Amino acid sequence: MILTDVYMESSIWERLCEEIKEYEKILIIHGDRSILAIKNDFFKVLENKNFHQIHYGNECCHSIIDSVINGLKENTYDLIIGVGGGKSIDFSKVLMDKLNIPLFTIPTIASTCAAVSYISVMYDENHVFEDLYFLKRPPHKTFINLETILAAPKRYLWAGIGDTLAKYYEMNMKAKGERLNFNTKMGEKLSHLCKESMINHGASALLATEVTRDFEEVAGVILVNTGMVSNLIDFKYNGALAHSIFDSLTQIKRVEEEHLHGEVVAFGILVQLELEKKFDELQKLKEFYKKIKLPTKLNEVVIKEEYLEKKNLIIDKILDSVAYSEIPLKFTRDEFIAVLEKNI
Repeated sequence: MILTDVYMESSIWERLCEEIKEYEKILIIHGDRSILAIKNDFFKVLENKNFHQIHYGNECCHSIIDSVINGLKENTYDLIIGVGGGKSIDFSKVLMDKLNIPLFTIPTIASTCAAVSYISVMYDENHVFEDLYFLKRPPHKTFINLETILAAPKRYLWAGIGDTLAKYYEMNMKAKGERLNFNTKMGEKLSHLCKESMINHGASALLATEVTRDFEEVAGVILVNTGMVSNLIDFKYNGALAHSIFDSLTQIKRVEEEHLHGEVVAFGILVQLELEKKFDELQKLKEFYKKIKLPTKLNEVVIKEEYLEKKNLIIDKILDSVAYSEIPLKFTRDEFIAVLEKNI
């Protein structure tokens, strides 16, 4: 088992400067806003380095990655640094895997665990979920600059809370009653933080105007703890209904354009809990959602007419997805639709 070395501080730039000393030619993968968020400090670190920047093309997509690799015909880079949110970092992880070059990640928002995980989520050029890319290893080192995360729009932290909650609810629903191997048992124990830290400190973290203990804990659990759970547990426990609902709803263009991954996944958790008939837990989670304004109804995520136009395709994709497979629940297609569409 390989885990990422993680450095999380209010300012990680001196640490990054030390860690890149042995590398001479560096490939930087980034988005527009992410590179702007750190440019002053980051480029000071790179002053004496030979580096080349590549924009990730606004999607973690097989064809865009292949195009980038074809453009690096004489690959002499000895380090990749992935900067940004989930898609930019997932893009850099696939390059690491295909080019066999060490990767350092610098997340600039706390919305997913991409910076430390073994998996890249792949989309097609139209921003529709396509498949999962499984890496040989996670990124080598991750540098979390807490001041950068604090300065980012709070909607990313908000969505990260939803995505992190799903790691607990999905993993534990699938693993219920099973004898788990050692690594998965460790991941299961860590998954409880994904729920406890979000419920206990998420609202406070969203209100933080400086790096408080609540903010640091919530950001750390979103960015690191969730990824460690993902890396430790058997793949079959990684994702269930909440993620299959998000992946399938990306068939609707507006969902991908106007909503964040963790926001939609958060709604999917409620669908899962109702199908599990865990009504007390469902009510408690709804109360928390209302407090921080996460969606509790399908009509907060989709436009009814757009959903109905692609309804059959969406339902098919949810019930046929890898994330949905092996869930220990029994319900009919019509029962699932009734719960999903309860408020549309």
